[in-house]
Amino acid sequence: MTMAADDPVPFFYTNVMQANVGAFDFTLDFGLKRPESAPNAAPDPQCRVVMSLSHAKTMLPIMAKLIAAYEEQFGVIPAPGYDEKSKE
Repeated sequence: MTMAADDPVPFFYTNVMQANVGAFDFTLDFGLKRPESAPNAAPDPQCRVVMSLSHAKTMLPIMAKLIAAYEEQFGVIPAPGYDEKSKE
C-alpha cells in the first residue's frame, strides 16, 4: 500500500481480482502478481472491498460508460479473454 503525503486515502495497484457473491453482499479481493513470482505463486493480497449487491449492480453501467468513453478517445483496451468471459 502506498499513500501520497497529502492524501489520507490508501492507494493500491492491483493486477489480479477475485469476486465472490453472498446472500447480501459482493466481495472483491484485489492482489498483486509480481513478474518475478513463480508461475503458480499466489498473488500478494492488497485489499478487500465489500459492498451491497445493489451497489455492485449500480456500479456496472457506470464503469461500462467510463471505459467506453476512454476507448472512444484513446482506442480499444486490450483485454485477453474478455469476450469469452462476458458470455459465461
